[in-house]
Amino acid sequence: MSREVLLLVDVLAREKNVDRAIVFGALESALASATKKRFTEESDVRVSIDRNTGEYVSFRCWQVMDDETFETPDLHVKLSEARKRNPNIQLEEFVEEPLESIDFGRIGAQAAKQVIFQKIRDAEREQILNDFMERKEHLISGTVKRIERGNAIVEFGKIEALLPRDQMIPKENMRVGDRVRVCIACGSFNTWAANYPVAHYA
Repeated sequence: MSREVLLLVDVLAREKNVDRAIVFGALESALASATKKRFTEESDVRVSIDRNTGEYVSFRCWQVMDDETFETPDLHVKLSEARKRNPNIQLEEFVEEPLESIDFGRIGAQAAKQVIFQKIRDAEREQILNDFMERKEHLISGTVKRIERGNAIVEFGKIEALLPRDQMIPKENMRVGDRVRVCIACGSFNTWAANYPVAHYA
C-alpha cells in the first residue's frame, strides 16, 4: 500500500492545491479512525505515515495522569505506572504501544476517503479565504447563491460570504441569482455559519 499512499497524497495535493502535509495529516486521521473500530472500548489511536516511503505504523495511546485524578483506564495511565516503563515521562505525555496496522477493506477505504476529503475541503476553504484576505479587497460584487434562514449566501469566485438579514436593505426582496455589491468584514464570522466571512451592503 505504501506506493499507493504516496501517489494518493501527490494527486490530492496537486488537485486540491493544498500542502502535502495536510493530505498526510488527513490520511493519518482516517487510518486512526478506522483502526479505532477494532476496539469495543473507547480508545485513542495514533497513526504515523513515513513521508518518504508511504509505510505507516499504528499505536494505541494512553495519556499520563496523576494517580489521584486517574479515572479512565481505556484512555489514561497512572503516572506511577507510566514511570515503571519510562522514568522520565511527565504528566499529560503519552504512553504508546504498537498496533498491527489494519489492511483496508472496502468499508474502511470508503470511511477513510470521507475523512480525507472533509479535511482537505476544510483546508482548501481556509486557504482560499486567507488568499482573499491578503488581497485586502473589501468591496466586491457577487451573486446570491442561496437564501438560508433569511440570510443570503453571496458567491464571488470560489468564496462564499454570508449577508445577514439585518444587513440587507429593508423590504428588499432578494432572489437567487441576483447580483449584489457588498463590503466584506474580513476576520468577522457569524456564529451559525462559522466558515463564511460576513458581508454588508456597500
